[in-house]
Amino acid sequence: MDEQFPILIAEDDENDAIILERALRQIGFGDHFYLCHDGTEVIAYLCGQGEFGNRAVFPFPHVLITDLKMPRMGGMDLLKWLHRHPECNIIPKIVLTASRQGSDIQEAYRWGANSYLVKPAGYQRLIHMLKLVLDYWRICERPHPPVIAC
Repeated sequence: MDEQFPILIAEDDENDAIILERALRQIGFGDHFYLCHDGTEVIAYLCGQGEFGNRAVFPFPHVLITDLKMPRMGGMDLLKWLHRHPECNIIPKIVLTASRQGSDIQEAYRWGANSYLVKPAGYQRLIHMLKLVLDYWRICERPHPPVIAC
């Protein structure tokens, strides 16, 4: 990749996180992604709080990929929080989850998800899915990173 395209990932399952990291590296994202274990940690990252205070090390992400089912704060609650915080809500939000429940899909879009994807069976399908989605968001124009006051 010729430009930095930071991706923030919210995923509590260690195996899924390892697979996502491997897939992102394979499609060319190197180390330009950051892993959080739940929505609470994502908020701290977006707001530049605590360990995430250095924007040179933890840049405001260009895309957020979130699971739905996580401890402390799940993906749906994170989408609701983002909806109430427009300075952070400018980030494209991709839900990547195992849930195919219509009510989850409906609610995720209601709260601002830009994409809702079901985790595919098989590593090659995941690579293909991530490449398509992230290539799309890379060619989109993006606003400048906001000045956050969470």
